[in-house]
Amino acid sequence: MSVFSKIQPQDKFIATFILKGIVLYLIWFLLYDNWLLKDGLVDHFLIEHLVYMTDFILSLFGYETFKYADAIGIDGTHGVLIGTPCNGLTVFAVFIGFILLFPGKIKHKLIFIPIGLIIIHVLNILRLVGLAIIVLHSPDSLEFNHKYTFTILIYSTVFLLWMLWIKKYATTK
Repeated sequence: MSVFSKIQPQDKFIATFILKGIVLYLIWFLLYDNWLLKDGLVDHFLIEHLVYMTDFILSLFGYETFKYADAIGIDGTHGVLIGTPCNGLTVFAVFIGFILLFPGKIKHKLIFIPIGLIIIHVLNILRLVGLAIIVLHSPDSLEFNHKYTFTILIYSTVFLLWMLWIKKYATTK
């Protein structure tokens, strides 16, 4: 009788999940740091789209705006700078990684992942709209809201999407 025969099935699942997660993280790290970050095309595309959509929504609300390649704001303010850590790409990777690692039908993953990415991206746009409005009305609270309020909102949504995946679409033995 081997040592592994005494391990409970849920423990094997957890250990396998963690090991796969570490491998997937290393692949992401190598891919991002050695190719995507250096190339910058994906980051640039996301930031450009965030600026465009944030500008569009602020304009719908009647705000006069300004925009640069990586910044958006309401006239009369310093605006909001969108750096690569804030463009959502890492959150996308974490979300996708979890869905790929957790068991489930591939057809469900092919539907759930894009829907989840759209939800996360729309939330990021709304976060930027909120931050631009905060800069106008309460600039002293910008740092707090950027660092805590919107971070909690985004990651709570990702967590809820994961829970939805586990409850509705994941297959476990």
